Amino acid sequence: MTRKETAVIMEILKTAYPQFYTGPSAPDMRQTLLLWTEMFAGDDAALVAAAVKAFIAADTKGFPPHIGAIKNAMYQLVSSGGLDSGQAWELVRKAASNSAYESEKEFRRLPGAVQRIVGSPGQLYEWSLMDSETFNSVVASNFQRVYRVRQEHSRQTALLPPNVKDVLQSLSPAFDWDQPRLSENSTGGFAGE
Repeated sequence: MTRKETAVIMEILKTAYPQFYTGPSAPDMRQTLLLWTEMFAGDDAALVAAAVKAFIAADTKGFPPHIGAIKNAMYQLVSSGGLDSGQAWELVRKAASNSAYESEKEFRRLPGAVQRIVGSPGQLYEWSLMDSETFNSVVASNFQRVYRVRQEHSRQTALLPPNVKDVLQSLSPAFDWDQPRLSENSTGGFAGE
């Protein structure tokens, strides 16, 4: 979002919350504009505007949103329809039940986020050989926990401005943001824990 587009967003906020943006306790609009421009630099202006308007429409407290609230609203707008941990597990459970002979095919059918946690078709095959009680309790619990953590990490990463993402990547270029996965052991343990 450009500085000009950010100014339009700030005008929307000033119109919706006039009491906050006037008077002696009003924030310095130049500094506010600079901060919002920086924080939303990599974001689509239409999405930011939609998130601001969604926030205003649902606001019952009468206070303007902070940057994090708008970033979160943006994430909610673009991620609706995503799988929760239970739905993701159900896909894995079905895939594993068909993986004694079709693990490659079943692995390819899983969504990318689920594939990254499962790790490989071989893991599906191993799970297909496990006793169902262990699979449906231990592996299910571990998978769903890692899936929730991964989804929250993805959400938080998506909310970061591009310059912060660049700094994090430069500090740790070997770090792969998308690679938490199950280890290749039969109890469904997780790598890196």
